[in-house]
Amino acid sequence: MRLMTRLPSWLLAVCVVYFASGCSSLQPLPQGERSFYDKIQIHGRFSANYEHNNQLQSTQGRFQWNQHDQSIDIDLLSPLGQTVARLTIAPGAATIQQSGRETLFANSSAELTEQALGWVLPVEGMRDWLQGFIRRDNRSLEAASPTGIGEFDADGWHIQYVSWQQNDQSVYPKRIDLARNSLRLKQLKLRIIIDHWEPR
Repeated sequence: MRLMTRLPSWLLAVCVVYFASGCSSLQPLPQGERSFYDKIQIHGRFSANYEHNNQLQSTQGRFQWNQHDQSIDIDLLSPLGQTVARLTIAPGAATIQQSGRETLFANSSAELTEQALGWVLPVEGMRDWLQGFIRRDNRSLEAASPTGIGEFDADGWHIQYVSWQQNDQSVYPKRIDLARNSLRLKQLKLRIIIDHWEPR
């Protein structure tokens, strides 16, 4: 003998509402207008795969990005939260502090981080890229978007916006993949995940 179970009509209605509400929450992120912020705080995670001394290396951790108009303070942290390096970047000047080492100075973040860390952190470009913008040769900003252009080439890098997120203020990047696009330079790929976004 077969047993057949029928859902009560009220339970069926609840299921319909539940799944309908679940589907409605999976709407695509809107494109809309986005603003560039000169003052912003961003926290997130990073991983780097790079070539150093003719060997492939990798590292990962967390970062805290504090941008004040033209200057940027960056803390690089280990996965457990210990400070690995502190960078201060201003036009034409960059410094890095590491525990137990002398403070180093350079003209650019790329030169400084490659010397100190063994891999390049392109801070000058990331000032725009972390917010989902690319600065063209005429210094104008071009916006990436969840529904439009998601890949760019700029300053010797290929920038790909893999995923997006939104809060009460804006739609902004969630994951960004960066890769050097020059065969003359050492291999380097960066993955950035943004966890916290707060314009000042």
